[in-house]
Amino acid sequence: MDNMEIYNSLCTPPNDALKPIGFGNLKGKSDINPQWRYEAITNQFGPCGQGWKFTIDSHWTQPVPSGEVMVYAMISFYYKTADGWSEPIPAYGGDFLIKKDKNGIHGNDEAMKMAVTDALGTAMKMIGVAADVYRGLIANGASDSKYARRDYAASAQQPPKQPRQPVNNQQVEKTKDEIRAKAIRSLNAEIERCGADSKGVAVIAKEKYGKETVMNMTTTEICELANNLEIYLMEQIKKAVSA
Repeated sequence: MDNMEIYNSLCTPPNDALKPIGFGNLKGKSDINPQWRYEAITNQFGPCGQGWKFTIDSHWTQPVPSGEVMVYAMISFYYKTADGWSEPIPAYGGDFLIKKDKNGIHGNDEAMKMAVTDALGTAMKMIGVAADVYRGLIANGASDSKYARRDYAASAQQPPKQPRQPVNNQQVEKTKDEIRAKAIRSLNAEIERCGADSKGVAVIAKEKYGKETVMNMTTTEICELANNLEIYLMEQIKKAVSA
């Protein structure tokens, strides 16, 4: 089987499965309807329990400094192949069990379900489900626009090649600095969003990348840390709970 066959068949959700996000750090991105994910993999592999399944391997709660409480779930996702069940695809998800807003503190009786839904979305994107959204090829809840479709760039007429310009080393270094600064800003925004502290992030930098501080990390490593910070923090929390 072509390595990209499953991925390509699941990567582009239809418009009715998308909703534009109008606020927060993800403003301008697209929210994905969880039920479409289940529909897509059922169409690909078969009904839940026969063509795909998941197990809830662990779950735990964690208070945060604001007085709120998070609930986290770790799941393993499986799909059926011609040779049997796939290897497990592990994923974490989380949501607020106790949430604080301007009206006070409230419990969320759907928190566990939402945490599992979050984890399933993370696991499924590993095999390509809604991958175009995560790659930034779809924005503002629209996938059918020719400017958003993943194949538009390939089908569009390529511009004529321009003569190669001499390399401006000073400009290259400036661009590298700008990219690094942007990566650091993105990481700081994730740290603030996740409610992490500098000590916890330093531990992750040491464990995952062998670096004493974030500033010793490469720009690529900083980008990767920003993209995976929430997962790494949940791994730390799980270790602390298990200790």
